Amino acid sequence: MPKKKQKVRFHKGDKRPGGKALQEKDLYYTKKMIKKGKKILWHIIEHPSKRIVKECFFEEDASDFVKFQNKHKVWLINGGIPDFLCLKGEKRAWLLVKTTV
Repeated sequence: MPKKKQKVRFHKGDKRPGGKALQEKDLYYTKKMIKKGKKILWHIIEHPSKRIVKECFFEEDASDFVKFQNKHKVWLINGGIPDFLCLKGEKRAWLLVKTTV
């Protein structure tokens, strides 16, 4: 006897089941150039939380970190890098942008 195939119809705009858990496309990292005094530094920003994860002097270090994290998604299970591993003084990138504008 052939097995019945379950037919589930999805309509345009329907969301897939799974809740609000972080998906692979949601977590990504970018680098941004920042000037502090006379120094030029590179901040690595985690999205969608917009947390500053790391501060680098060289652009190559920042781009290597960003490429690795975007490729392997190491912290995806935990919902991103934990707060205690991020920069303490400047946790949020949007606060930094608001104060400079």
